[in-house]
Amino acid sequence: MKWTKKELIALQEVTFDEDIEFDKEALKNNQLLLDVKDLHLEGNGYFNDYEDKFEVDLHITGTLVCPCAISNQPVNVDLDSLYHETFVFHEEENLDVHVVKNDIVELLPIVFQLINLDVPLRVVSDDLKDYPSGEGWRVLSEAEYQKAKHDQVDPRLAKLKEFKAED
Repeated sequence: MKWTKKELIALQEVTFDEDIEFDKEALKNNQLLLDVKDLHLEGNGYFNDYEDKFEVDLHITGTLVCPCAISNQPVNVDLDSLYHETFVFHEEENLDVHVVKNDIVELLPIVFQLINLDVPLRVVSDDLKDYPSGEGWRVLSEAEYQKAKHDQVDPRLAKLKEFKAED
């Protein structure tokens, strides 16, 4: 999905509705994203002659495959996001726009960046039944942690248990 400035001037409006895929190599160094499945991109863009910019409204849907924070097993996370991106053909100090180089608007690298921004920092599988454990350690569920925290006595106040009040 590339357009030259000349094509955008001629078309004025661009509509797209496509399934896209990213190379597995692009995801290789990302520890929070294992895979992207069923990625669909739809939207439209408008070229503004007066301001020399191209504005795009995007709707991205698909499934992100992320590692479970507890078991490290793959977990599917639904992606359904709307974006508005602006491309300018001149240098600009506004950080919310993409400066176009060589008069070619390339949408896929921007889509890849947007997907990476939507990746959750931590995912826990809904069907996790057995928490990992090892020799001398185990992962506690939130309920187990809260119960242990509630039952624990502050060591600074432990001596007060020995104190007996006289009648």
